[in-house]
Amino acid sequence: MKYDQKQNPLWMGILYGTAIYSSIVLAILYTVSAVVATVLIIPMCIMFVFVLILQMRNISSAKKEEDVDYCLKTYFIYKYITIPVELVFLGIVGAFSFVIIEMIIHWPKEDLIAAFFAFIFAIIIFIIITIIPYMLVAFALIGLPCFTSIDCVLGITQKKYGMSCVERAIHFLLQMIPVLNIIDGLYISIKYWNRGRVLAIVSAAFTFSVVALVLSIYLANRF
Repeated sequence: MKYDQKQNPLWMGILYGTAIYSSIVLAILYTVSAVVATVLIIPMCIMFVFVLILQMRNISSAKKEEDVDYCLKTYFIYKYITIPVELVFLGIVGAFSFVIIEMIIHWPKEDLIAAFFAFIFAIIIFIIITIIPYMLVAFALIGLPCFTSIDCVLGITQKKYGMSCVERAIHFLLQMIPVLNIIDGLYISIKYWNRGRVLAIVSAAFTFSVVALVLSIYLANRF
């Protein structure tokens, strides 16, 4: 498969994101109309699987051709499309942790030790029930194009620029951490391939804008 035969990752990413977020919305609406949600979610699942398989073939072809441009483009497109899912989950974890900490702060001092062990136990149960399934489902399925494309980039980088196995392992592990994975991806693209500077500037501007907006809304509601 030549480069011009590989499907454009942008429109494929759009279809991919449409399938993911439509399925999430339909799952939420399932309690309202189970029949309608079930009928509509089936084509979304089919489209998701179709695009996923097609994109895996494209990335595999790009890896054989050592086409790092295609892999980088695919990585960033899919990462920005799927990052809201990661951020929502991160927010849920943060809110849960905040509630637990609040409970411990207001716990009677004589029961502080018991509260500490209760907190540890709650965290362990929470990890087993939510985080592990999320890692298996979200990272292994939804984030599959991101992982395979960045693995392609790391493989080519290791071959052409002598990246060590330890560095490659660290970069791959960083890809499992929301927000840090984008920063790490931009670092790799800029340091080794001299690409992504505009994307880094846009990303930073977008992040600061969102943070400023959230803070302004919070301060406006508080005061």
